[in-house]
Amino acid sequence: MRDEQKGQSSSWVVLEEETVEQTKKTKRQRKKARKTRNKPKRAKHGLRNAMIGAASLAVVYCIMVFSHIPLIEKWRTIYIETAMGTMNHQWLATLFLPQSVIDDVMNGRLVLELQQEDDNSTWQAEEEFDDPQDAIDTWSEIQDQFSEAYGEIDQKSFAAFMKQHRKEEVLDEDGYLLIDAADYDAEDTGILTIYGDPVCAIDTRNGIVIVTLRGDGYAGRMAIVKNPGQVKLAVSRSLGSSGSYLKDMCRQNDAVLGINASGFSDPEGNGNGGEAFGMILSDGTARRPDLDTTMKIISMDTANRLNVTNTLPANARDAMQFSPALVINGRQLISGSSGWGLQPRSVIGQTSKGQILMAVIDGRQPGYSIGITLGDLTDILYRYGAYQACNLDGGSSAVMYYRGRDITRSSAVTPEKGRHIPNAWIVTAN
Repeated sequence: MRDEQKGQSSSWVVLEEETVEQTKKTKRQRKKARKTRNKPKRAKHGLRNAMIGAASLAVVYCIMVFSHIPLIEKWRTIYIETAMGTMNHQWLATLFLPQSVIDDVMNGRLVLELQQEDDNSTWQAEEEFDDPQDAIDTWSEIQDQFSEAYGEIDQKSFAAFMKQHRKEEVLDEDGYLLIDAADYDAEDTGILTIYGDPVCAIDTRNGIVIVTLRGDGYAGRMAIVKNPGQVKLAVSRSLGSSGSYLKDMCRQNDAVLGINASGFSDPEGNGNGGEAFGMILSDGTARRPDLDTTMKIISMDTANRLNVTNTLPANARDAMQFSPALVINGRQLISGSSGWGLQPRSVIGQTSKGQILMAVIDGRQPGYSIGITLGDLTDILYRYGAYQACNLDGGSSAVMYYRGRDITRSSAVTPEKGRHIPNAWIVTAN
């Protein structure tokens, strides 16, 4: 009986195992069948999602490319202008955008240039800017009239700086006030202009104030030069075959400060600065007589006045060409991006009192400085009293030199060297 029960028990176990196995097999078959039935549904869902995604992208693309919503239109315009304003990255616009949209944006630049054809600098015949002795002297001589001679400086912040430093820290060996923290990565002095911009250098030997310019996405320097008679156009010694580094031209001409000037032929971004655009006049001598009628003439005359004109003034001593004009006869001509996008920039201007404004904005360096629109830079110049002003060559050529080194950060392939350029506006040392 026990053996019979034992055998019966064993058969139940076997039957139970077979039943469990059959159940598992059935479940697997059902699961597989469900998967098979669901495949068409999943495929349909995947196709539908892909179509919805493609349609959504198409809608977004159309909005971004063709919409006239002000904010979208503004940044689309700046994007196109910025890409088309470079030599090697125009594909960022042409690859993704219709040519008709690009043409509509870029035609705005042509219209503006045509509007400036009748704009020419004029000064009163008797106006002549001489050496301002109240701003260029030793500290002991100009201390009493410093607040008037350097009216752009906030005197409270200046006094606080002077209180924190001994005289031997801020005066050079001859007794001239020399505060120099002009390197682009230097700490702020704490001195401000009356407009709230940091002052990074004051040099009473040469009558120079250098201001740090910072804003949304940009950084750079602006020099305020008290004596326009020190401003000259230096030219590369090898002009016609190659340009020179800014620092070399400054050293060769005993210049304390300088910025780049003319544009030049730059195929594929590999130009050597030798073939300049437009006419060049240096110290009364024509170094390049070819006049480009599409660009303004930027000149310093014998009365030390900056002119932005279509023809060369009869009394011009130094001149070169570029466009567009920014301010003429106290009238601001540029607002917004005006066809030129966000770029590194160099500009030159002059106030109605004769002071020269020279500004360089770095760019194409995310995290530090992308660049600035011409309108925003014109706003800055105008705030500081620009009566005449014009754009200069920008991009990877934009650079400022002061007292032996570049104080802006070039976007050139070799930023520590910059680029070879044909000429430069310089401030000769006293």
